[in-house]
Amino acid sequence: MLTRVLDLAVLGLCAVAVLLPRPDVKVQPGLRLDPERHLRVAELEATLTADPGEPAASLELCDLFLDAHRPDWALATATTALERAPTDHRLHSRRAVALADHFEAGAAYEAADKALALCSSGSAAPCSDPERTRLELLHHTLGRVKDLDMRQNPNAARERIMKALRPAYIPHPATKSPEKK
Repeated sequence: MLTRVLDLAVLGLCAVAVLLPRPDVKVQPGLRLDPERHLRVAELEATLTADPGEPAASLELCDLFLDAHRPDWALATATTALERAPTDHRLHSRRAVALADHFEAGAAYEAADKALALCSSGSAAPCSDPERTRLELLHHTLGRVKDLDMRQNPNAARERIMKALRPAYIPHPATKSPEKK
């Protein structure tokens, strides 16, 4: 009896020694967002638990995950929503951005190509001109790096992307100044 209790105590101490993190480990939050946006993520996840793949909630949640630098979470959300709405260009574009952020240029280009094709030929959601322009820019930029392994050669990918994206200055529309009396 005493040996069993002693064996259990030794087993418990070994489990504590193995399962406790090292003292130099720093715990960080999994999602770095404002408290209000954390609350919105929770609300959207609850909505998606009740109605998986709902496009509007999935799009907003993808945007929040991309803002928090969690492309893998955004990719999972967009992929689940695409099973329900495969002809929504917005979901394909979010998937393309998440794949590009995940350094998968070839798959990101294919998703951007699908999004642009749906936007041009009839998507489940209306596609505005600014949205089409953004998709064309994304498609063109990803087309430059689609054959590169961005993880192995990030400098070449950066160089090709910077050649595709030319900085431009767009002035604000002129406003009439109030006349002095």
